[in-house]
Amino acid sequence: VIETTSGTITADRALIACNGYIGNLEPVTASHVMPIRSFIGATTVLRGHPEILPGGESVDDSRFVVRYFRKSKDGRLLFGGREAYTADNPRDISAHIRRQICEIYPDLADVEITHAWGGSVGITMPRQPFCREVMPGVTTIGGY
Repeated sequence: VIETTSGTITADRALIACNGYIGNLEPVTASHVMPIRSFIGATTVLRGHPEILPGGESVDDSRFVVRYFRKSKDGRLLFGGREAYTADNPRDISAHIRRQICEIYPDLADVEITHAWGGSVGITMPRQPFCREVMPGVTTIGGY
């Protein structure tokens, strides 16, 4: 039985899947999952750069601080990967994202970043998802 401010839910099984937002909700998972901040930026439409992801690929790498990027349907580069091991946001997310974009695509050094945002994700020490039944009928997962 799960009681909420809006009512009560009765179920045979429950899944707690809060990832980097677990907080104090479930202490076993919270002791295995660390929230970190991840940031993403979006450029203006990349006119004049047909060589960048010409097949519509999505990219991520195996670096310790993962980078991930793709083009949006309207031709913007969406680029993520700047992480912070703090609850704070950097003053200028765009500057950090731009530096990473330029390492891969130096020709985009002057491209405008029109949007930048971030949020929490969960990681674990072994970098594998944490999944466990924490009480009868209640499974928890984090670090995905």
